[in-house]
Amino acid sequence: MLTHGKPQTIGPALARVSTVAREAGVELVDDEAAGDDVDLAVVLGGDGTMLRALTRFLGTGIPVIGVNFGRVGFLSSIPRAELETGLARVFTGEYTVVELPVLDVEVGDERRVAVNDLVVASAVVGRMIQLEWAVGDETLGRLSCDGVVCATPPGSTGYNFSNGGPVLVWGLDALAV
Repeated sequence: MLTHGKPQTIGPALARVSTVAREAGVELVDDEAAGDDVDLAVVLGGDGTMLRALTRFLGTGIPVIGVNFGRVGFLSSIPRAELETGLARVFTGEYTVVELPVLDVEVGDERRVAVNDLVVASAVVGRMIQLEWAVGDETLGRLSCDGVVCATPPGSTGYNFSNGGPVLVWGLDALAV
C-alpha cells in the first residue's frame, strides 16, 4: 500500500482500509517492505501519488488501484467516499486491468520512462536544444527548440493541456507533442 506523504491528507483511511482487508482475508503490506512480491498495489492519495505508484510498479505486472484523496483524482478508480465498497469489490477480484501507454526518452546515455507526460527542456532559459525524434524504430528527424512536452492520452489533460496542447481520448493510439 502506498499513501500520500502527509498523514493529514488521508486521515483515518488507513484504519478503514485495514478493516476492509481483514474482512476480505487480505494481508496488507507497506510499500517499503513489499518489494515486487504482491498481488495488487493500493494507493491512497491524489494523481501525484498515483503517478509515483505507477512508476514504481511499471513493468512488474502488478495492478495499481487508486482511492482518490487528492483534488482531481483523474487516475484513481475509487472515490474517497466509496473506499469500503470499492476496495471490498477489488479484494474479491472484481476489477479490470487497463494498460496505460508509456513514453521512453533518452537524453545522452540516460533513459527514462514516463507514465503521463514528459518535458525535455534546455537547462538554460532561452537557450535552444537539438532534439532527435523517433517513434519506435523510425527516426523522424531533428528539431531545434527550447523544449517540448510529450503526453500519453491520460497525461494529455495535465501540463500538455495547460500549454495549449490537445486532450486525447483514453485508449487512442496517439501522443500529444
